[in-house]
Amino acid sequence: MRRWSRNRGGALVAALASGAFFLAGCGAPQSPAQEALVADPPVDAEEGAAAGAADGELQRGIAFIKSERYEDAKTHLQQALQKKPDSAEAAYYLGVASEKTGDRAGAEKAYQQALKSDPTLAEAALNLGAIYLEDPARPDEAIAVMTPALAKATEPARLHQNLAYAYGLKKDYEKAGKQYEAALGKGESADLYFAYGMMLVEAKQGEKAAAQLNKALGLAGSDVALVASIGRALGPAGAYGDCVKAFDRAIQLKPDAAELHVRRGTCRHELKDEPGARADYQAAIKADPSFAPAHYYLGMSWLGDKKTQEARAAFEQASKVGGETEIGKRAREKLKDLGKKK
Repeated sequence: MRRWSRNRGGALVAALASGAFFLAGCGAPQSPAQEALVADPPVDAEEGAAAGAADGELQRGIAFIKSERYEDAKTHLQQALQKKPDSAEAAYYLGVASEKTGDRAGAEKAYQQALKSDPTLAEAALNLGAIYLEDPARPDEAIAVMTPALAKATEPARLHQNLAYAYGLKKDYEKAGKQYEAALGKGESADLYFAYGMMLVEAKQGEKAAAQLNKALGLAGSDVALVASIGRALGPAGAYGDCVKAFDRAIQLKPDAAELHVRRGTCRHELKDEPGARADYQAAIKADPSFAPAHYYLGMSWLGDKKTQEARAAFEQASKVGGETEIGKRAREKLKDLGKKK
């Protein structure tokens, strides 16, 4: 059976995404099974004709999905199910076509029908589980449909990853960790290590989180967005030295990104490297003078050194460029505090 895949938020994978097709399990129409070498009762002619008609509608539906004519696909797949209501494959593809047309409720119903006929159909379980994990999330229902499919899944990594995400939503971090380990046992990736690390950050297991995040960093290559995300996560994990190293790399990849300099500066601040932090805030301002957080954190840095005149100037600039944003409001609060200390 062909499978469609999509990623959700870095931590979540489901079967329907980039619109790309790839073979999984049974491939493009399956060859008919060989006749058994025993005397089976003949198939009723009418029943055989109905089955043949259902298969024809199924193949037309799949062909229309391949050509991205999803409404036409739905029509033929619905006809296939009318002729053969217990066809898990037709129900699965109807779910795919429904998702592609934005009919989430119809997709959910179709995947449920597929799993009623075959509870171990991994592709349907994966996609239905992903629907259950979208807001508002229903992790218990996701776990209930995905767990039985693990037994027969030819590529179970995605199921393990979505189960990990579901258990994480329930704050059952032990079970979530086991699912991440199982997924990683099927193949490593930067995104998977990052998702695992983020779960451990949420579980307040900083040392373990940093270990997974550093593994993610080792596989992130030149993906500056991912490298920066790893750096942001290493801070809450308490691994400030690793945070600086991650942003060193991100800045090498994108030297004029003001936010990256500010992020590195906050990690240097936690390491009590205030000159280094201040240099980063000033570099951010040079890269983008309108980036309010750079002015604000520069003001905080000066304030920490009791240099109120420099701090006031930085907060005034943060207030000016920050306007009514949260950072602009914070800067004005700091200016009020400084005014009281005159």
